[in-house]
Amino acid sequence: MSNPEEQPNQGQQQSGDLGTELRELGQQIEQAIRSALSSDKAKQIQSDVSSGMKEIGTQVQQAVRAIQESPQLQNLADRGQQAVERARESKAAQDLQEALARGISQLNEQLATFAARMRAENAGDSGAGTTPPTTGTTPPTTGTTPPTTGETTRLDIEQE
Repeated sequence: MSNPEEQPNQGQQQSGDLGTELRELGQQIEQAIRSALSSDKAKQIQSDVSSGMKEIGTQVQQAVRAIQESPQLQNLADRGQQAVERARESKAAQDLQEALARGISQLNEQLATFAARMRAENAGDSGAGTTPPTTGTTPPTTGTTPPTTGETTRLDIEQE
């Protein structure tokens, strides 16, 4: 058997050899990949792939043009546009639009109130690491600027 004092020395030498071998393996892999990429075969494959992609692009463009020129597609698009126009003119669509506008308006008001409360809390914070207690009530809106929002407009096509 070997001397116990030699075993730690061999372990250090083996781990040093492992690191060296791994570095060398990495360098060999890098050189192999660089060689493969610079070979004539790799360049030919790149050229073939590039020309194939160009051909696919040309065929897709031709197919899209054929579809766009199709009378059936034009008929379908016209019918879809008519359905959209009828939906916009319907009472249900108008009611939905108005309800959404009211809901968004209320959300804007609540966000403005929340922002004002946060500004007031931050302004009142003395930096001592404590936050002022909240009372659970909404602060008065007098003295604060109302949220700036534009006028709500209908999304009817006729108004465009």
